[in-house]
This record gives sequence, C-alpha cells and structure tokens, in this order.
Amino acid sequence: MFELEFAMSHLARLQASVNGSLAVNGANVEIIEIIVEHPLGADQCPLHSHTWFEFNYICEGTMQSSFGGPMIEVGPGSFFLIPPGMVHSHCYVPEAPHWGICIRWTLAGDAPDGAREERGDKQDAFAQLERLRGWNPGCYKDDMGIGLLLLRMFQEASREHSQLSLQLTLLQLLLALAGVGEPQEHVPTSSDYSNAALLRKIEIYLNDDQRRKINVHELAASLHMSYGNLARKYKQLTGQTIMDRMLSIRLERSKEMLLSTDNRIQDISKIAGFSNLYYFSRVFKESFGISPSKYRAAHTARK
Repeated sequence: MFELEFAMSHLARLQASVNGSLAVNGANVEIIEIIVEHPLGADQCPLHSHTWFEFNYICEGTMQSSFGGPMIEVGPGSFFLIPPGMVHSHCYVPEAPHWGICIRWTLAGDAPDGAREERGDKQDAFAQLERLRGWNPGCYKDDMGIGLLLLRMFQEASREHSQLSLQLTLLQLLLALAGVGEPQEHVPTSSDYSNAALLRKIEIYLNDDQRRKINVHELAASLHMSYGNLARKYKQLTGQTIMDRMLSIRLERSKEMLLSTDNRIQDISKIAGFSNLYYFSRVFKESFGISPSKYRAAHTARK
C-alpha cells in the first residue's frame, strides 16, 4: 500500500491537521491521536481495555490479537476495531514486527438522546458512528477500500492539502468503518462472546476504585465458578494470572497518583491497594526500573 518511511515522514503534518475535535452532522468526534505502530523489540501488549475507540490497520508483517477469545493472526491488508470497554491483548514478533496505522477517538452526540429522538436523527453521522460500539470483534480483510482512504490521508498530508480536506477524509474513513458487516476471517462463536463477557466482569471487579481488598474467592463465587476453574480459565485466555493483572492495575493507578497528586508515597501505596510501603516500592521498581520517589521527581523535573 505505502511504505513505513513515507508514513513516518508525513505523520506529524497529518496529526497537526486532524487531532482534536471534529463536529459534523450530529456527531462530536474527538481525535485523540493517529500513530504509526511499529513495536520493534516488544513481544506483547497484555490484557487491557480503554474508554476510547481504537482502529488498527496492518500494512506489513503480522501480529496476533485476542478479543476475549483465542489469539487471531492479523496480516497485511487486514484490520480490527476495538470499541470502548472491550478487553483485548496482542502478541508481536519482536525482531520483525508488523507496522501499521492506529487511530484513537471518542464520540459524543451534539444533543441529549431524548432531543435527538424528537428530531428523528436516526441516520445522522452520530447515529452511524455510534454503531461502532456494537462492533463484532475479529480480524477483517479489507475488501471495502479502508486502506485506500488511509493512503489518501497520508498523500494529502504530503501534498499539504488543507486541514478541512484531511478532516473530511478521516471522517469518510470512520463512516466507512461504520458500514462494515461481519469479519470475514473470524466470526465469533458463542464461546468467544461468553469468554469476552467473563473477562469484562473480572476487569470491572479488579478496577473497582472502592475495592481496596481483592477477594478472589468472592470474585469466583460471583461468577458461579470455583476459584481453581476461574484461575485456569483466566490464564488460558490472557496468558497471565488474576493476581498479576490486579498488580498491574494497582501499579498503573499508583503511577497516575504520583504525577497527579501531592499525596505522600506511603498514602499512595495504601490508596492503590498495597499492604505496605516496602512491598509497593519493591514491586514498583521491579516493574518500571525506578523507585516511586525517583519516578515522581523525574517527571516533576520535566514540567
């Protein structure tokens, strides 16, 4: 389709033109970022979810992705979309990674739902883009010209087309995605959906800000499973243990608090759910290669 070097050389102009808020026909689209993904040296992106939409198009190479079920290979000329809240993970080839284009955005309507119903806006841009929340997970072969729209965006950036032209091309791409049907290379089974639902429930439980003490047996009981069966199922689906995932969530929460609050590190460790400061400091350094205090100091110095 086009080369990595070409994409990288015109990425900055494209980002400057389209990042930010776009309003069109009932929809407010906030483009968070467009990036060229080339994860050299990385072997995986562990299980996670996020609050935005994410579209990934593979230009060269292969990767594997899971959307709550088995890993699926995604190759050149294929894509996938991850709506908000969908739990997923990826595996890469560290020494020969794929490269592709990733777009992240959020979506809101220009009026409350009731007002929109009164207006009868069932086919406006918001109504069409909102369908993406119900996206069927899987790998989609590009038979609908999505890649050509990506190429056009980068070509327009290289030729210094207007900001409006680039924004319209991007919106055309998003609307084209909204018109896509089932994935051709993988149609989810009922097992895939039940696995995805299980992972969503676990993720919600582990991310509960009010829950400082995680009781894995309580979690298993709430899912009508024994803890042994739950632990085996989770490891099979994600490649990590429930306790590993819980630790990852708590560490990410502590990193955020180190930068966004003036709380003492001891208090942050408790709020994040760690039993004592020594354990928190040890696992933080093991995970990020730096102590909590030095992490805070290093990022504070950059401001």
